[in-house]
Amino acid sequence: MDLNEDKFKEEVTSFVSSLQRLLPKKKEIIVVQPRRYKNTKLCDVHAEAKSTFPKCFVGARLIVLREILDKVKLVQQYSYGKSRESYKCFSQLIHKEMEPKSTDEGLLIDSSGSATATYKEVLEGAYEMRLTSRIRDLVSSETEIVFEKENDKSVGSVSCSVRDVDPNTLRMVTQWMYKILPEVSLGTEIGLKPLAYPPAPEFSISARYERPTFTITSTASKVGIQVCLFKQFSPDLRVATIITEGCRGGQTNVSLAMHKNYQNGSELKIFVDSQRCGGFTFQRDILFYEPHNEVRVLRLIGSTLIDKQRRVRFGVGFNLDF
Repeated sequence: MDLNEDKFKEEVTSFVSSLQRLLPKKKEIIVVQPRRYKNTKLCDVHAEAKSTFPKCFVGARLIVLREILDKVKLVQQYSYGKSRESYKCFSQLIHKEMEPKSTDEGLLIDSSGSATATYKEVLEGAYEMRLTSRIRDLVSSETEIVFEKENDKSVGSVSCSVRDVDPNTLRMVTQWMYKILPEVSLGTEIGLKPLAYPPAPEFSISARYERPTFTITSTASKVGIQVCLFKQFSPDLRVATIITEGCRGGQTNVSLAMHKNYQNGSELKIFVDSQRCGGFTFQRDILFYEPHNEVRVLRLIGSTLIDKQRRVRFGVGFNLDF
């Protein structure tokens, strides 16, 4: 059998191109960045400070987000070891805090067998209705409906959720944020389970002071008091501090974090706190260029965590978005 050098090179080039097409296209990969609103929502009152902290994990994980149809997406997540966050740098005192606020309308299917369907509609009077239904398995589900309205100086929402089709889990949450001055905003949240006995409403109040380069926010509830300070030193460097104190005899915890972006697209997040814990995450995008000026990216994430027992543990992750 005769081997033709040109034909051999052509076959190798074709094989390499096929492998490159399996890599994801360049775009933001399952990383939710804080959005800037004209009026800040109450659930985003601490967004700048808390997004500066890393989400440390232990073990290995692979996350693949694949778009099947126009409004249907499939999420595949494979984990080895404790891939979830082993230590939380701060507590969350507000309903739906630090959750994605820009959920697209459509169907999201997880490889574990759960599905999330979202439906949006703009009603009369500038109201936005958002219906979300999550089905985890045959007996576990959650349904939530949210009505939201934004005015010139305020943003308000009313949500109602039920878990596992059980009326006793019915919960209603009202959030409202008002801008008193261009730099000062006040917000309140009231949560209530109407069918619970005795009914015990949950109440919290938040304040926000923002400037172009720094933000000071605070929240007080029956669970605790939290103060967040955020400072933007440069476009690629920011620092945040979170002070949390429990109202039921809990000790005060002070956490400090730094977020650094590099010119090559790498990103570093570091945190330490008063409980002698610390850690960091480092992520890097590897770009692959194709002949038709199309760029694909593979995002690598490395994590290190030092817990209260002074154990050093590591994690590595890969994010793909097709």
